[in-house]
Amino acid sequence: MSEQIIHILDENTANKIAAGEVVERPAAVVKELIENAIDADSKNIEVEIVDGGIQYIRVTDDGRGMSYNDAELSVKRHATSKIRSAEDLAAIESLGFRGEALPSIAAVSKFTLTTRLQADALATYVEINGGVLADIREAGAGCGTTITVAELFYNTPARRKFLKTPSAESGHINDIVTKLAMSHPQIAFRMISNSRLVLSTGGSGRLADAIADIYGHKVVPELLPVEYSNEGITLTGYIAKPVLLKSSRQWQTFIVNNRVVNSRMLAKSLDNAYFSLLPKNGYPLAVLHLQIPLDTIDVNVHPQKKEVKFSDEQKLYRLVYKAVSSTLTSPSEAHHTLTEGMPLPKPAPVINQPSGNYNSSYNQKDNGKSVYSLPGNFTADSEPRMPSLWREEPISFANVRQTILQEEQLAACSTDTITAEPACELYPLGQIHACYIVAQGQDGLYIIDQHAAHERILYDRMSRSKGRIPVQQLLVAQYFEFAPDDCNSILEHQATFDNLGFTLDQVGPGTMRLTEMPADIPLADAEAVLRQILKLIDDMHSPSPQELRHAYLQMAACRSAIKAGEPLNMRQIQALLNELYTTELPYTCPHGRPTIVRFDADDLAKMFKRT
Repeated sequence: MSEQIIHILDENTANKIAAGEVVERPAAVVKELIENAIDADSKNIEVEIVDGGIQYIRVTDDGRGMSYNDAELSVKRHATSKIRSAEDLAAIESLGFRGEALPSIAAVSKFTLTTRLQADALATYVEINGGVLADIREAGAGCGTTITVAELFYNTPARRKFLKTPSAESGHINDIVTKLAMSHPQIAFRMISNSRLVLSTGGSGRLADAIADIYGHKVVPELLPVEYSNEGITLTGYIAKPVLLKSSRQWQTFIVNNRVVNSRMLAKSLDNAYFSLLPKNGYPLAVLHLQIPLDTIDVNVHPQKKEVKFSDEQKLYRLVYKAVSSTLTSPSEAHHTLTEGMPLPKPAPVINQPSGNYNSSYNQKDNGKSVYSLPGNFTADSEPRMPSLWREEPISFANVRQTILQEEQLAACSTDTITAEPACELYPLGQIHACYIVAQGQDGLYIIDQHAAHERILYDRMSRSKGRIPVQQLLVAQYFEFAPDDCNSILEHQATFDNLGFTLDQVGPGTMRLTEMPADIPLADAEAVLRQILKLIDDMHSPSPQELRHAYLQMAACRSAIKAGEPLNMRQIQALLNELYTTELPYTCPHGRPTIVRFDADDLAKMFKRT
């Protein structure tokens, strides 16, 4: 008879293996213990760590607590009060449900648990060292639960050596506590690190208060509230104005049914909603709560419950995108709250326009309102805007200049028929280095980057056009030589190139024929633009058609905009300011750089030391 090679692992070894999945680092311990405290209906939770949690972790709550028998069972594997059967996994409302956290943590640390029900006179004390029960007895303690975890991974040195420095581990714990505090603003959180209080929230129940307690009260005025509901899904929370730029996604918190999750899909949706407001190396602060039906989400796909699986990711993507982009572009927000208290003055009416001299139908009309396009094929309504001096002309500054010149000549011949006031109450004072426009408003001094401002104007104009970008047919087809990989990329994204206005077909191993191209690009620039698009495709790693269209419009607007060093006269400057006012988001260029800087009276007084 052959030798038996299969055997059952002892419980201690099994717990250590489970700990490898559940207890990745001290922050994972803190997350599991806090989630249990939240499930126990705690109103106050305190976390204390020493040396990044490597040496010591304590989590104390004032929740329901446990009886002696429940405390004894709670440190055994797969013991839980959250579910009864496999059917319950389809509709999990609690944060902790697997029954693995406490035994896994106790298997790789020196662990104590002290807990007491309000109805009990005495608490229960449990002590476990490396997975071995050392003591269980009654003790004196207040209501709730306190768990301590000391010398994490002391009995698994191979795991311990992979931990980062105490400061790095402390940062991970701080991030976890921060996000959990924002997911449950009704709970007061305190975090102590090396005997120093590093975080405290009031538990008022208001998300704005929790954000202020965590990120500082100066952050709150720079946030925009998000409220959106559709098809049984509700999205609430706050997103930052584009001026509040962060260097990493650490400042973004996604909460699904009160559970903090990591989701590339949600992060991507947020990024695309800010499509042209932030530079490439910046991220907006956001705290977003999604409430969705329990049967449309699976929370049991990750050992540490960091990730979840949605039954319809595309639906959620569209909902988050629509909610965030609508918040950013709503008339009440876009023109009055997207900068540091810097609203553009309201437009004055244009009256007695001479008829038949220039086209004032600046946009397609629909029931008395103008319709503009949002990335991702969404539309929204806005009130009719001021007519543009050059909106119907091809997008190049030469046309802008000629149109303004024609309008000046018209004004000289028919002065008595024109009594128009400027479209916005910014009055130009001049240029600095033929690059920056200086203007005066009722509330201060404005400096405008003429190139960035014109980029925003052109980008918004092009992005409002639906479907294919307007094209020009070439009388003589152009032939360009590309590397084989570039030819394959063009063929792979042929529909996208067509949507961008380029009609291309392959006529040789490395030869592409161009028969149509965007109307706003000079023929001499065609090859350079095509190669830039190919570089965008390579840099963005399989971009979606919407992402590539956005990137192309950024590039096209930049190439066609007024350049630094381009002299402008006062009328041209005024026309540029008027046009900038009609854009959705006048305060940043499509690449996320600021277009306008304002100095109010207080700013000027401080600069001249008059205060």
